Amino acid sequence: MIRVYTINKGRLEQYKNPPLGEILQYTNAIWVDLQSPSTQEREFIEKSFKIEFFTSQEVQEIESSSRFLETEETIEINLGFVANDPDLTIQNVTFILKNNYLFTYRQGDIKIFAEAVRRLKTMTTGTKEHGLDIFLTILETRIDGDADLIEGINRRVNQISKALISQRSLKEDLLLGIAQLQENVMVLHQAITEKQRVVSSLIRVPEFNKIENERLTIIIRDIASLLQHSQFSSERLEYLQNTFLGLVNIEQNQVIKIFTVVTVVFMPPTLIASIYGMNFKFMPELEWVVGYPFAVVLMIASSLLFLWYFKRKKWL
Repeated sequence: MIRVYTINKGRLEQYKNPPLGEILQYTNAIWVDLQSPSTQEREFIEKSFKIEFFTSQEVQEIESSSRFLETEETIEINLGFVANDPDLTIQNVTFILKNNYLFTYRQGDIKIFAEAVRRLKTMTTGTKEHGLDIFLTILETRIDGDADLIEGINRRVNQISKALISQRSLKEDLLLGIAQLQENVMVLHQAITEKQRVVSSLIRVPEFNKIENERLTIIIRDIASLLQHSQFSSERLEYLQNTFLGLVNIEQNQVIKIFTVVTVVFMPPTLIASIYGMNFKFMPELEWVVGYPFAVVLMIASSLLFLWYFKRKKWL
């Protein structure tokens, strides 16, 4: 699928799936968006505009050259956008800035693009006739989405914290929830860090810095703020995990303590019963009339003695 966006009197207009032969006729085009395109559509755009999108292998690489590439004619950017699924996943998007055009290449539908288009269409000051404006709007929309995700994670962290501290809930689901949130925070932190590197590189481009210096600076500050919040969320989750494991250890120690006390309390009676259970021929107490009651009383007294000793030491 190909969408072509043009600027008409400062307003963004969209043309969905136009015939390939007519795409070059849009003289005021500013943005060409390829969503899960066919091989024919991709090759046509690359050949017509003399650009080359990242390959599927290059998209997966983490080197700086595979994330931001500046040539004499183009700026090529590969960014990972976080999909707001139950388990956050990364969807890679390729951006190419050439002259005043923005080209985007993605697989599957990404809601942030639709939200960015709505923003551009409702802008009262009009859309600038430069692809950089479109790119920054998409980036700002994604940053707002990342902020919402972090806020959602923080709300979930608050719920877990209350359940852990007030209710002393030590269920396995709680620990798994903490682990899942940690994974989500790491995914978000990685995606936000990539945006920071890209925007920092864009600021160093004289042409872009001249056009959108103030806007790029604000985006850098917003990204830095998100990184701080994600770092704080990560530290808080680590603290909750340590608290959970500490409470589990305390609970296990209590159980072990109970078994230890029971074992020690019954050791003297067991020893006494073992002694008087031996089958030796000459044992004075065997002929003793009060031998059995004496042995029982001795066993009870030895158990009570140890219980009193533990109580005095405040081990119980």
